[in-house]
Amino acid sequence: MFWLIIISVILIIIAAAMLIQFFNVIFRGFAPFISTKPKVIGKIIENMDFFGQGKVYELGCGKAGFLRAVELEYPRAELAGVEYSFWPWLIAKIQISLNKSKIKIKRKNLLKVNLADADLIYCYLSPRLMKDLKEKFGRECKQGTKIISHAFILPDSEPDKIVELESGENIYFYTI
Repeated sequence: MFWLIIISVILIIIAAAMLIQFFNVIFRGFAPFISTKPKVIGKIIENMDFFGQGKVYELGCGKAGFLRAVELEYPRAELAGVEYSFWPWLIAKIQISLNKSKIKIKRKNLLKVNLADADLIYCYLSPRLMKDLKEKFGRECKQGTKIISHAFILPDSEPDKIVELESGENIYFYTI
């Protein structure tokens, strides 16, 4: 009987977390949790204009797959992830601590994080968030900051480069 109660409580907590995530996506405009595929990350790293030093952000980092790949390629880079959803954030924190990674992950609304120190920003979000971020990048980012967006354009901005993927999606590279 005791184990049945414990399992029921765990299932209720999981259901509540999923319901909260559903409402955040549907009613608050959050991007759903979809990880960037390793092949796509490889293409981004192959094409990005980054010299290994500086601050790299992954906005809506989920499990921080992009940051973990950048850490392997550029060990001197300062790496920061921002994730609002609890479960992906928790998974990222656990994976990072188990791997003794230097990546820092914040559980915070990405629109409330100061990006003034960013040298490169990666995001795989939604059209609505990209519109909000366009204004934020203009206000906060220093001249020369690189922005990389998987699948979604930065509205009213001309990309420096577009890499087309086999899937038909694009990766957009911008400079502020």
